Amino acid sequence: MNSRTAKPNHAGPRGRLTLTVTEPSGGTVALRRVNNIVLRQGAAIIAGLFAGQTGAAPINRIRVGFGTEGGDPSLTSLTPPDPPIGPEHLETSLGPEAFQVDATGPRAVKVSIQAVFKPTANLEGVTEAGLVAGDKLYNQVVFEPVDLRVGQDVTFFWEVDFPFGH
Repeated sequence: MNSRTAKPNHAGPRGRLTLTVTEPSGGTVALRRVNNIVLRQGAAIIAGLFAGQTGAAPINRIRVGFGTEGGDPSLTSLTPPDPPIGPEHLETSLGPEAFQVDATGPRAVKVSIQAVFKPTANLEGVTEAGLVAGDKLYNQVVFEPVDLRVGQDVTFFWEVDFPFGH
């Protein structure tokens, strides 16, 4: 099949999140497994990095939110809590050590992102999370509500597949 007759490939990045909340004793309080939506802004993040644009930022934070509906691709932020609290209570930084790249798969390069969020305020009914680059939201996941307490560890484990050869 040549480029003129090839069917377009609509398979883009696919991501999954496993969120685990544990007590200081190590016991699991909550577990959520969900798929995510890559947002238009997220695609622009990848395109900017690909093009080497000045100011293009890598994914550097995880943020939590309180929305209960999956967004459409034009979503640009997660839903804040009501009443509002400072953004420093809703996110955690990601360094290079949080990322693992596996390019050995037969149909996709897999990027795994793992970080532990340690709540600095009690957060009731957290229902969404996303990866952030600079001030831009890459993706959104929505899950059943979970309460996060100071002293708990919230482990975010994302797996993002970048398909090729389709």
